[in-house]
Amino acid sequence: MQFPKAVVAQRWQSWLLVTALLAVVVTGILVWDLTRNLKSVIISETNRSLENAVKELSQELRPSGVAVDGGGLSPDQLDSRLKQTSYETLRFYFDVEGGYLFDDKVIGHSFPTYTEPGSDLKQPPLEHAEVMAALEESRRNGNVAQRIKPDGRDLVVVAVLASPNSPIAAWSLRRILNFSDTGELRKRYLLVGAMIVSLISILTVLRMSFSLQRGFRMIRSGLRRLEADMNYRIPDQNQELSSFVQAINSMAENRQRLEAELRREDRLRSMGRVVAGLAHEIRNPLNSIRLTARVIERRLQDNPATRDQIEMIVAEIDRLDALLKSLLLFREEEPPAVRTQPVLPIIRRSLAVIQAHAQERGVTVRLEQSEQSVESEASVDSDQLQQAIMNLLLNAVDASGSGGIVNVRMQTAENHIDIAVEDSGPGLSAESQEQVFEAFYTTKPGGTGLGLAVTKTVLEKMGATIQASNRAKGASFTIQLPREATS
Repeated sequence: MQFPKAVVAQRWQSWLLVTALLAVVVTGILVWDLTRNLKSVIISETNRSLENAVKELSQELRPSGVAVDGGGLSPDQLDSRLKQTSYETLRFYFDVEGGYLFDDKVIGHSFPTYTEPGSDLKQPPLEHAEVMAALEESRRNGNVAQRIKPDGRDLVVVAVLASPNSPIAAWSLRRILNFSDTGELRKRYLLVGAMIVSLISILTVLRMSFSLQRGFRMIRSGLRRLEADMNYRIPDQNQELSSFVQAINSMAENRQRLEAELRREDRLRSMGRVVAGLAHEIRNPLNSIRLTARVIERRLQDNPATRDQIEMIVAEIDRLDALLKSLLLFREEEPPAVRTQPVLPIIRRSLAVIQAHAQERGVTVRLEQSEQSVESEASVDSDQLQQAIMNLLLNAVDASGSGGIVNVRMQTAENHIDIAVEDSGPGLSAESQEQVFEAFYTTKPGGTGLGLAVTKTVLEKMGATIQASNRAKGASFTIQLPREATS
């Protein structure tokens, strides 16, 4: 059994979703790594730029005409001359400010990106502290010393190069604005959140997709098993396919029921054909034997012992004749004489007939009916309905046993009349409920298994139905009669 094209297409969609999931995961890793490494790249580039700047400032110190010890220039003269040198040097470095240090004083301070040559600039305390810390480090190792210091959202990066033989050192600084901006952080969080939502959505769709595929495999396996075992039912474990599984199980139950009905009908048709041939061959000789027994009885009427034996023979002949009449009911060519008539009198006649049998068994038989049931009519064959009710009553009396109670309830609805015969016996087993109306099935010692089969047959000929069920104590057989004739 192959999957439909839609299911196969859904399979391909599932694998495409898996590919999309992997792509989202890889993209997320790359974006996160890029975001995490972006600061490192910026800091590295800034350090390189500042290092080049301080080296170039140191190289331009001698061409500017300033001696390594200041050359006897006053502080103002020294500051003015070095401002021009630092401005010309740093104007090629974007967003970088710098100058020189004379001992612990800042001189020649310029910021070409934002100020004009000769502008007076003041170094903030935090920046000055970092520059001085880098100065001490550079004097110790003789190389460019670099410092990185966060300042709120900004990041301050410093580079200082001090000459071991000169009190003048070169410094450069860059303040990276909004380096730790919470807005950028929120954007990254939003990006990560969007990717997480995408992952959850894809995973949910994948779960549903694979669940559907698993459900389809289970249905396919179940259908194969149903072909061999009609008692099997597909387990209802998948919510998305629950309605399909229930529909399949319902169809399997209906098919099983219809097949059982067909088998029963086949047996009844076969039985009817056999009975039709046997009835003529057996009943006529039986009638002859009965007549002969009566003749012998009249001739030997003065012999009491012989009379009892002949009566026993006649009784057995009558029992065989009744059995044949029961079998003849299975013939389809004898339609019932259905007409609309009151139902309650038929029930009362049936009760009157079996009353003596119930008293012998010590069983109480009671009739319960609603007020509207008194005049209720239905389309029935009175003789066959009476026979059906009597069969149910006799079985109920036998099942109830001594001291038992049999209730007959009559209820009237708009389109039908229900007649329920309830006993106080042990009830029906699961096997009996399935086969109780099968011909020749019986649990009664010495029973023929024809009573309920005959009852169901005569009722169905009238368009009626009968159902068997268990009560809290005992069994219940309910006849449903149509109030209008059925074709």
